[in-house]
Amino acid sequence: MNILLPKAITASMIGAGTTIPVVDSAVGEVLWATGGTFTVGQRRVWDGYTYECVQAITGAPANTYQPGTTAAAAFWLKDEGAPTNRMAPFDKYLFTKARRTGSVTYVLNVGFATGVAIYGIEGDTLSITVKAGPGGADLIPPVTLDLWQQAFGEYEYLFGDLQRGTYYTLKNLPIHPSAEVTITVSRNSGSVEAAIGFISVGTWKQLLAPRQKISGTQYGMEAATQDYSYQEETARKDGTYIEVQGPRATNISLSCVIDADQAPLAKTLLDQVLGKAVAIEVSNLPKYSHLATVGKITGSVRSTDWITAQVDLNIKGNI
Repeated sequence: MNILLPKAITASMIGAGTTIPVVDSAVGEVLWATGGTFTVGQRRVWDGYTYECVQAITGAPANTYQPGTTAAAAFWLKDEGAPTNRMAPFDKYLFTKARRTGSVTYVLNVGFATGVAIYGIEGDTLSITVKAGPGGADLIPPVTLDLWQQAFGEYEYLFGDLQRGTYYTLKNLPIHPSAEVTITVSRNSGSVEAAIGFISVGTWKQLLAPRQKISGTQYGMEAATQDYSYQEETARKDGTYIEVQGPRATNISLSCVIDADQAPLAKTLLDQVLGKAVAIEVSNLPKYSHLATVGKITGSVRSTDWITAQVDLNIKGNI
């Protein structure tokens, strides 16, 4: 059982070589500027998010209030589902995606980290490099892979509609104070859009079986789908309706048996990730690939006997 304890990614950690600008006019983003006039419904970006004007602004001092501040609260409403295109992979949602025609590249100056998790991928190939700072030597061999999901059997391999993989995790990175991670998702055609929904960089924490180096997760673990689609009745009021597609999530519940001595560490880990959207992966074996998600963890740690403890986890997957 692996949980990625994340580092907060700030704008200053996004380095040169990132292909999405701070304000992306290609997707209609317009930077807020002091001194303007704004009508209700106008949208501007500021500090990584989109804000909508909810009260007309015609002059000073209201037109000097930066969105996101207390003074601006009556005039600008933050759209939680609309980070800027550049910052979309670093909020808590998977459906808010950084998008770019042909390919998307992020260069992250993250410092000390042991792993990376990338979810919500829309692309044909993925490449990752980890260097000892900008222009430094490779800390690991570069990763390049096609994003095909593994076939469930021979028939699916030969005749099935194979799907593209949507997530990838990287572990056991060498510790370095100036590590630079470069992530690129590319399309085979330069006219097709590539996207990334969630990037997390941090330290992988493992829940291992007592006195072993294997996962302590017990059989009986469960992945449940959550669909946030809904229906809207048509104007005819005759029982017909429109299906409105919503985002989807995966919820996971499981139990781990760990060494009794590790119970305090497990409880501390639960405290550290409480309320955060974190990447969770039960195992890197293909047959458990469905037991991976990004979500919020709640759980309990039970000291069952002198030798072992049990950790019960419920992960509410993020959309």
